[in-house]
Amino acid sequence: MIEDYISEVGVMNVFIKWINEKGEKELITSPLDGTILPGITRKSILELTRHWDEFKVTEERVKIQDLVKAAQEDRVIEMFGCGTAAIVTPINNVGYNGQDYPIPVDSELNSGKLTHRLANELQDMHAGKKQFRDWIVNVV
Repeated sequence: MIEDYISEVGVMNVFIKWINEKGEKELITSPLDGTILPGITRKSILELTRHWDEFKVTEERVKIQDLVKAAQEDRVIEMFGCGTAAIVTPINNVGYNGQDYPIPVDSELNSGKLTHRLANELQDMHAGKKQFRDWIVNVV
C-alpha cells in the first residue's frame, strides 16, 4: 500500500486538530525532517498552543490514509494552513484519490474555532496589541 503523507498546502504548513486513535484531542503537524520549511508562523503556533496546554500538540508525520479514516469517523475537528503571508487559513475540504472529504468549519466564523483564535492572537501580536513571552520588542 502506498503511504502518502500530509505536509504542506500550497506554501503553507498544515495543522490538523482531531481526536487521535487514543481518543485524545490533538493538534498535529509534520516534523522538521527536511521535507518542510521551518516557518516562524508554524513555530509560533506550536509555542502558543503548547503554552495553552488545552490539548496534545505533536510534530509527527500524518498519512493521508489516517486523515481519511479520521474524517470518515468524524474525528477531524478542523484543519488549517499557516504561513507568513496567509498567517492562518482554514481548510474545509481534502481531496484524495478522486474523493472529497469535508473538514468541519464553524459557519459563523467561516473557519474552525482554533483557526479563528490563532489568527486573532497572531494578528494582535503583529499589531502590538498583545504580548507573548518576549516576542514583541519596541525599537526606538
